Amino acid sequence: MKVRFSCVVDRDPKFIRQALVWATSLLSYGRQAPESILVHTIGKLDVKYRRIFDSWGIETYEVQPFDSRHPKSNKLTQLESEPLYSADYAVLSDCDIAFCGDISPWIEGDAIRARVASKEGLQRREWAQLFRIAGLELPEFRLGALLSGVKTLPTYCNGGMYIIPRVILQSLRGVWCKWDRWLLDHFHGVKPFTAYMDQISFAMSCAELRLQIRYLPVELNFPSLAGTRFRSYGLSGNATVQPLVLHYHRTDDRGLLWPSTIASVNKEIEKINSLIDQGRIPYYLAELQSDSPSHAVPD
Repeated sequence: MKVRFSCVVDRDPKFIRQALVWATSLLSYGRQAPESILVHTIGKLDVKYRRIFDSWGIETYEVQPFDSRHPKSNKLTQLESEPLYSADYAVLSDCDIAFCGDISPWIEGDAIRARVASKEGLQRREWAQLFRIAGLELPEFRLGALLSGVKTLPTYCNGGMYIIPRVILQSLRGVWCKWDRWLLDHFHGVKPFTAYMDQISFAMSCAELRLQIRYLPVELNFPSLAGTRFRSYGLSGNATVQPLVLHYHRTDDRGLLWPSTIASVNKEIEKINSLIDQGRIPYYLAELQSDSPSHAVPD
């Protein structure tokens, strides 16, 4: 079985820093071979960055921006990526994803695997109006969003990571891009549509293609938020949850992941921070300022 882990690196330098953490964590803790990892770049990648990925045996693939109106939708360029065509499964993820373990046991089956969205995205009446205008059948509101608990569509998922079988990826190529551009034409700049455009268009695509989701547990796309925000969905400092995938969103000034209020989660955060703080990622980032071609593959 051939699996490709894929992300899209936009032009902002923060995304290449995130992609280095993403790739290093896949190699170090995710037990993935370099040839299973694919980094898409919006436009040409700086030669110093490319040198790092090349030395690790990781493929980089140049793509064009999806639509200048909405950079967040650049992740959809993966749908037209030739290197993904031959993969039995594509694991599409945001750059701010870090792997704390091997997720291979969850890469199976003939349905998309993803986590329920953190928030409901649109209000019930907004979903109903949107699907009516688009001429799509509205699914039943039967799933509570992870953070808010408000019922939302069963196909409204967090966009941080999707595990997609090849046949479904082929079906999604035209449809997901179509609905994302349709939203941009009709609702660009309208809140909250703009913030969740790619997730909303994904739900619309699932409605057209009659796709269902096999949900991943929260451990496979864990929102490593700081402070007390965990309490909004019942996880306190005494909880025992061991994330395999951290979706960290933000870092501190040193590029380290913020600690959570949950001790067991902090153990996994510390594993990722050890890659960043104990010589791995800073070493590579520092070398970007030089012409040195030496970049050891992470253990």
